[in-house]
Amino acid sequence: MIVMTGFSLALADVIFTYTGYANVSVQGAPIAFSLGPNNSASPWISAATGPTGFTVKVAVTNAAEIYYDEPIELSVKQAGNIYVDSITISGSSLISNMYVNIVTGSPSSPNLVGSLPIIQSGTYAAEAPASSLVSLGQGTTYYLSLWIEPNLPLDSSSATETVTVSFGYNVVANSAVPVVT
Repeated sequence: MIVMTGFSLALADVIFTYTGYANVSVQGAPIAFSLGPNNSASPWISAATGPTGFTVKVAVTNAAEIYYDEPIELSVKQAGNIYVDSITISGSSLISNMYVNIVTGSPSSPNLVGSLPIIQSGTYAAEAPASSLVSLGQGTTYYLSLWIEPNLPLDSSSATETVTVSFGYNVVANSAVPVVT
């Protein structure tokens, strides 16, 4: 029998460590964004693209619906499925519904391939893994169009809303996998 008096006993954490290695190489991106045929019409729309995505600035009015036709071009180098990974909304609540439509064909004769909900009834649409998927074919050029239904009536011309959408592109499976950061 052990009797301890006047001592504090602290138990230590026990940690096991393991080593994993990742070999990294550079590959071309499976999709690339560039400016579409309708990327600028001041003050209504302006668009910019970069190696990791795009930015579109649009104006809304007291119209029932607003459709921005093909401001962004999407070139597919490897077939896969595009989906909405995450959505962040900040600022005034100007948008009731917003969709990104993915089309092929010319601006005068577009063919709707699929639609990705971004905002529905003023709040976030489904994100991965519940997001809609749109399958894209290798070697095909697509265009992204925005369909917006404003929250009416719009009261202030100085109000702004920022919607940030992270898209996922799965080249392996027909699923929307959440990206954990």
